[in-house]
Amino acid sequence: MSEQRTYDSGVGAVAILPETPLFWSYSSLKAVETCPRRYVLGRARYPDLWEGSGYPEVPNPAGLFGDIVHDSLEVIVAALAANGCTSASGPEAIAVLKELGGYSEVVRAMLARRLARMEGNPRLEGGRRDRLQDQLEHRIPEAREEVQLYLHRMTLTPREGAGSGSGGGSRRYRRGVGSHPEATLQADELRVWGRIDLLSVGATQVGITDYKTGAEDESHFDQLRFYAVLWDQDSLSNAARTPLGTLTASYPNRELTIAAPEPDELQALVAAIGSQVAAADASVLAAEPAAQPGEHCGFCAMRHLCSAYWLAVPEPATLRGGTWFDFEGIVRERNGIKSWWLSDLSPQHLRLLLRTTSAQLTFEPGQRLRLLGLRRDDDPEADAVVAVLTPMSEVFVVSGESDY
Repeated sequence: MSEQRTYDSGVGAVAILPETPLFWSYSSLKAVETCPRRYVLGRARYPDLWEGSGYPEVPNPAGLFGDIVHDSLEVIVAALAANGCTSASGPEAIAVLKELGGYSEVVRAMLARRLARMEGNPRLEGGRRDRLQDQLEHRIPEAREEVQLYLHRMTLTPREGAGSGSGGGSRRYRRGVGSHPEATLQADELRVWGRIDLLSVGATQVGITDYKTGAEDESHFDQLRFYAVLWDQDSLSNAARTPLGTLTASYPNRELTIAAPEPDELQALVAAIGSQVAAADASVLAAEPAAQPGEHCGFCAMRHLCSAYWLAVPEPATLRGGTWFDFEGIVRERNGIKSWWLSDLSPQHLRLLLRTTSAQLTFEPGQRLRLLGLRRDDDPEADAVVAVLTPMSEVFVVSGESDY
């Protein structure tokens, strides 16, 4: 076993850095390419902070909504396929949906399952989890409608033969003729894997469908080509060597289909993925995981841990009123019952008047803070930048300099 590596950002708990995964997925390869430091810190262990895996995140409501739609599709399509249904309509399908409790009940159950995973998350305290739940429960009708739109276009093929399997798609086995939702594929030599939303195996060719709940993006086709490599290289799932036919990105209102890569294209993709895996391994094991600042930083759950991010945050005075921003500075003194004077870390020590929503929140002069999610406020009577610390903002005390 290799020696345990740690990282102390000076903000909260010390991270125990991860080793390289046994198998990489498309999303994990993209994540480490986008920013190795974000990937490493996101998958590190923080035993002094919580018992969960990775760094605790504040869920993005839009992203969580998409996950709930995706989870609901997974449950319904798996039930339809297991019962030999060819679509989401007809007496057999209606009986299956009735047994599941209907679309809304499935969505509600998937919401509850996602929320249950957040138990113990220290960043969802103080009513944050309840507000998130209320926000998503109001969108259950919208989620139900999206699920129905996907299912309306879907055609399933009954499975043939005992070898096709009848259980969950997460198991690996020889994929015979039929529709296989949530099918796990794995390319052992390449060390990559993926879970296909819908693998449709025909007598002469195979179709791969991936559900996309966000906006259309060219990268979705890159992911489908990655899945094409998995099918080509998985000697267990594709024991019959059935060739690929089409690759489909399925959006709420339409589907976009492309032809599967030709054999020479597949070999080029195999070589490219092999290089990606080697580069990803090296990035994870680097003595100092590299930071790659960019637009993605604003959505990073670990940005308060990364010194590189704070070198590029915008000057608050340049922002318009109502803008949300992050700020790093030193507490100078109390201004009022619910307001404090801070200064930034520039040589000019530019001042910021921080207003809070609670008199119970106190700071100590001299503390160095990293504040996430402040709202820029307009106050013509103030001779400095004014910001509001809302109930959704976060405060982190910096106890030392980052190693990176």
